[in-house]
Amino acid sequence: MPTDAEKEAESAQQLEKVRTLLLGKDNSRITESIKKDARKIVAEVITEALHDRQKKDHSVDKVLQPFVEDSVQLSVTHNSEQMVISLYPIVGSLVRKSVAAFLSDFMEKTNQLLENSLTIKGLKWRLKARQGGVSYAQYAASQTFVYRVEHVFLIHRETGLLLNTVALDNENKSDADIVSAMLTAINDFVGDSFLTNDERLKEQLQSVSTENFNLLIKPGPSALVVAAVSGNPPQSISDQLQLTVENIHSLYLEELNSFNGDNQQFDNTDNLLRDCLLTEQKTATDDKKKTPWFAWAIVLLVLLFAGYKSFNWVKSSQLHNKIMQLDTQPGVIIKQLKIHSLDDITLDILRDPDALNITDWLNNNEMNAAQFKLIERNYYSFDPPILRERAQRIIKAYPNITFTWQNNTLVLAGTLDITKTEQLLNTLAIAGFKSDKNLTSEQLQLTSSLPTLQSKQIQQQIFDDLIGRIAALQLNFPVAVETITPEMHVSLQKLYQYVQQLEPVAKALNINYGLLILGSSDNTGNKTTNNIISLKRANNASYELQQKGINKDKMFVLGLGQIEITAISSKARTVMFNVIHINQE
Repeated sequence: MPTDAEKEAESAQQLEKVRTLLLGKDNSRITESIKKDARKIVAEVITEALHDRQKKDHSVDKVLQPFVEDSVQLSVTHNSEQMVISLYPIVGSLVRKSVAAFLSDFMEKTNQLLENSLTIKGLKWRLKARQGGVSYAQYAASQTFVYRVEHVFLIHRETGLLLNTVALDNENKSDADIVSAMLTAINDFVGDSFLTNDERLKEQLQSVSTENFNLLIKPGPSALVVAAVSGNPPQSISDQLQLTVENIHSLYLEELNSFNGDNQQFDNTDNLLRDCLLTEQKTATDDKKKTPWFAWAIVLLVLLFAGYKSFNWVKSSQLHNKIMQLDTQPGVIIKQLKIHSLDDITLDILRDPDALNITDWLNNNEMNAAQFKLIERNYYSFDPPILRERAQRIIKAYPNITFTWQNNTLVLAGTLDITKTEQLLNTLAIAGFKSDKNLTSEQLQLTSSLPTLQSKQIQQQIFDDLIGRIAALQLNFPVAVETITPEMHVSLQKLYQYVQQLEPVAKALNINYGLLILGSSDNTGNKTTNNIISLKRANNASYELQQKGINKDKMFVLGLGQIEITAISSKARTVMFNVIHINQE
């Protein structure tokens, strides 16, 4: 006789056959009927359904928000110009609000920094944080907030892999995988070690606590939601975690059941997890707000130090500019200037001996020369004022000489014997005066300094020396040029001075002399033309000497034509000078 269980099973089988006959296999008749009018049916109730679900658990906006964000991003990518035109009227307002919010947040954080960091309380917090082995930010949060959820983790229950995580203020998530793995390992250890019921079900951790930190764990069938909380978490956090884990299982059940290690499909759970980032700040116990005197003292000291440094910088800059005016003085060059302090200054300069006195200049400009470490080196300056001062000092030793300036050229005049003339010109040459640049001595009248009783042997030596100097002079011409250049005038002026010195010596020795002027050319070109150009060169030199004052009858001009000497034939475009003389005794 069949038992009650067998009868019940048989009835169930018969009922299933009747259901299959009426509804079709797998309810196919009902499904096909609903599909025909599904659009109409859903359209009539979708608004009310969304409203009721949103009112129940606020899950509609959390589901729709990721799709809206993806749609907006796609629209911006493909229709950026249209989006800009649409958003342009409100961009200005958004920018202003953003800037205002930033400034407000900046002032608030600055005020918190002054109140909590630069106070005795802040220093105590730093010490406590160091002793506890935690960061100052974590310890400050534990003291500032009743509780604060720092991180929220979504972990796959079966594999222990991290599905998603959110952090307060978008902090670094690089350690989230490590936290997830460690938490899973601890949870498995507890489950494997402590078994409490007859079904041998594993125990599940609900929380992990330290002195100032708590991990709250809400398990679901396929995933865990874990919150890292600083401070003392209230029941409201646990309730929110429970609600979140239920919503995630409701919305992502299929993804959780088919999870294969790819957590990208859970990126849209951010909004659900962020609902768990709850905080509650401690209320002040004192009605009277404390003034951070220590902080303001530090700020005052910083301001005083900055003011002192700024004052010294301004004074140093003014002093630097004042000292650098010395560099504009003739004959003075500042090599290095170091202002260590207002009373310790190093000044390294180059100074011409004829320039102004540095110590006097400093004192005259209201600067104490005793404050300066003065390093002074001599050099020869060619500044026009220094050259004039130098020339005046040199010529002062020659009472018979006068001088004038013509466009920064020194013009000498007066009478002077031959020897002193040579000394004067040599001294001026060392001082920076050259006949081809800034010196003219054509107006000098030379006299003989030979005493009447001087031996003829000495006179003859002087005569021979002057002849040798004249023979050493030579004018070199470019190719096919016969005119006298400005450089050649310098050599002709020396020749004139030598002849002037030669005249009294020759007279004392009773010698008649003449100046032989020889023009030549190289061996290139036409020989007849070279003969003509060599003579022209000699005649032009003779003419210039006549203009300087040498008697025409004392000069003999000759054109040598081509020079055929191999070693010098290509560079023989010259005018040479020699003295021919006859002793009448």
